[in-house]
Parts: sequence; structure tokens; C-alpha cells
Amino acid sequence: MEIAYPFQYFIDNGYDVDIVTPKGGQTAIYPKEYAGPGLGKIQRSELFMSKTRNSLSPNEVKDSNYVAVYYPGGYGQFFDVVNNELISSLTAKIYEQGGIIGTAGHGAASLINIKLTSNKYLVEGKKITCFPHLMEIQSMWQSNYGKLLPFDMQEVLVKKGANLIICANMNKTNKECTLVIDDKNRMVTGAFAYDAQSVAEEMVKLLKLTTK
Repeated sequence: MEIAYPFQYFIDNGYDVDIVTPKGGQTAIYPKEYAGPGLGKIQRSELFMSKTRNSLSPNEVKDSNYVAVYYPGGYGQFFDVVNNELISSLTAKIYEQGGIIGTAGHGAASLINIKLTSNKYLVEGKKITCFPHLMEIQSMWQSNYGKLLPFDMQEVLVKKGANLIICANMNKTNKECTLVIDDKNRMVTGAFAYDAQSVAEEMVKLLKLTTK
């Protein structure tokens, strides 16, 4: 849902979407047997399957062709994306050309090392959220409750200057802290996978404002 719902929403609103991975080619998307009719329809669509089977490498991307960058979650962000200088550079260029940046869940980890031409970190002074570390250590068996991760995303984002907003009680229904919109700085971030659709919707709103 972290990539399929935003993908379809961007397409439905008239945008072309490309998927970029460090090496290009087949993406590391795991299918969900319980996807349901809505999500399953997107996952089985010809366009989605083609894009996820044939992702672009960073060298194939021309930054001037894009108006936004969206990072879905997943633990690959901690290992394959955060330290990829080519992807970080593309995002910085698109952002400095007026682009919108969005993330959902663990996708915020991808922002940590992105620097702008001012040599400041992209997240510095930006109001954002991310997947809560407390939830990581309490419930995420996939990361061995955070022990397999190379860093505490929440801690590092704060060190890089982000104005981080985290739900104290981890209430997924409290949109005030699970969906953070910094329209002044053209950033939209969601704390959980379930926020991905809302992130895409808010990104499109900002895109329409910036292209008027």
C-alpha cells in the first residue's frame, strides 16, 4: 500500500510516474495475499507491473523532468537508499527546482543524508514525521525490534535539524501527528504505511498550487 496507492493516485491526477531504485530493474516489492480488491487491482495492473519490474537506475533519470519525489517505506531505505549519493543528489536537485518531497513510514530514513547546494541538510528546519521508534522496538519483529537497523531514524533526523513531530501515544487515527504537512517547505510526511494515500493527496494539492 505504501507505493501502490500513491502510484495510482498520481497517475489518476494526470502525472507520469517513474520508479527509481539503486540498480534499476526489478523492485523489491513483496506482494500481499490479503491485498483486497482495491489494492490488488493496482498491483495487477499492466502499468504498475511494468514500472515495478523495470525501475530506473539513478543514471537514467534527468532531474529537470520531475516535479516531485515520493519515498515509500520499507527497510531497504536504511541500507540501499539512505547512502546512495546519486539518488540523494537527484532529490536535492528536484527539490531546489521547486519540487515536492513526500515520505511514508520508514521512507523518511531516505532523507537523512540529502544535502542542498547550501550544504545544509534537506530536513534542517523542516516539519516532518516518521515511523515512531517506540513502535519499532515494541512491535516490529521484522527488524528484530530495531536491533537489525543501522541507526535510530528518529534520533538521527533530529540531529540533522528536522522539526520532528511524533505521536506520543502512537495513535494512528490522530492525523495531527501522523500526517505532517509543511506547505511552506514543500514537504509532506506520514508516520505509517496507512498514511501513504493521504501523503499522495496532499502532495498533489501542493503540486497544483505550485503550478498555477
